[in-house]
Formats: sequence, C-alpha cells, structure tokens
Amino acid sequence: MESDRELIRKCKEGDPKSQSRLYDKYAPALMGICLRYARNEEDAKDILHDSFVKILTNLDKVDENGAYESWMRTIVVNTAINAYRAKMKTGLPVDLDEVQETVEDVRIVQNDFLSQEILLRFISELPDGYRTVFNLFEIDGYSHLEISQMTGSSYSTVRSQLFKAKRALKKKIEEHLGELMKKSKDGTPSF
Repeated sequence: MESDRELIRKCKEGDPKSQSRLYDKYAPALMGICLRYARNEEDAKDILHDSFVKILTNLDKVDENGAYESWMRTIVVNTAINAYRAKMKTGLPVDLDEVQETVEDVRIVQNDFLSQEILLRFISELPDGYRTVFNLFEIDGYSHLEISQMTGSSYSTVRSQLFKAKRALKKKIEEHLGELMKKSKDGTPSF
C-alpha cells in the first residue's frame, strides 16, 4: 500500500491518478468538516471542491514529513471561512448582532438520545454567523479573538453569536428530547 508521503510526492509531480487517490482517501473526512460549516450539502460540496483545488495547487508548501490530514483540514476550515466572508460581502442574509451577552455559558453534549446526525442537522439549521462561530470555537478550538480576526467580526459579535448558537441548539435539543419523551409515553417507539 502506498504511503501518504509517496502519494503526496506523486501528486506534486502532477499525476492525475494519485490526485484522484488523494481525493478518494481524504474527501469523506473533509466533507464532514464542510457539512458543519455549510447551510446544505450543495454548499458543502462547493467548499470541498474549492478546498481540493487549494490543496492540490499548494502541495509544494506541505512538509514531506508533515501531518497531511491536519494541513488539509486547516485549508478546508479556511475555505469555509472565506465562503462565509464572501457571503457577508455580497449582502446575503447573515445574522451579525452587535449585542454582547453576559449570560452563563450553555454546554452542548452528545448523549445516547442525541445522535451525531441529529446534532449535525441542528447545527446546519443555525444562521450562517452562529454556525460558523460555533464550529470554529466548539469544534475547531479557536479563541474568540482568533474567530474575530478570521471572520472580520467584532469580539463582542463573536461572543454574542456563540452564545446565541448554543442557546438555539439547546432549544432544539430540548424540543427533540421532549418529542422523544412524548412518543415513549404514548407507547410509540422513541428510537
């Protein structure tokens, strides 16, 4: 089996079969990242496509002994952020409240009653700004300041969007769990 190092070397040489193998190997994991940031699957596919164009054209910048997948993930996140910024500039609806919230933090945790698929669906239903900030902070581990710099939003907007994203997710989860409880009381299978 071909190592990542060998695959990257062949891709750098412009071998189309190797580029296809690289895509086949990493696209599923990277698509998962795209789906977290995108409003729908079509937008996620666009982000993935744009990301792979950047990956393939910048392979000469990756270290031969580097963490290839981590490098590719960073490109995908940055491409998603650029898509978000472009949407902001075009005037498409993006919620950018300038309200600073000072209410206690809300934690969203996956459990036995909440599948990853349901959580991803709830996240995808968030407004663009909320979804982007939530993903960057909670999943990708960026700080409020870093997110502010990446998105071009103020620090208080980032904090507000994160709070509102968590509050919206909490509400969706509570409604979902309430429906499950109702169904189980009616004798209807809840899972």
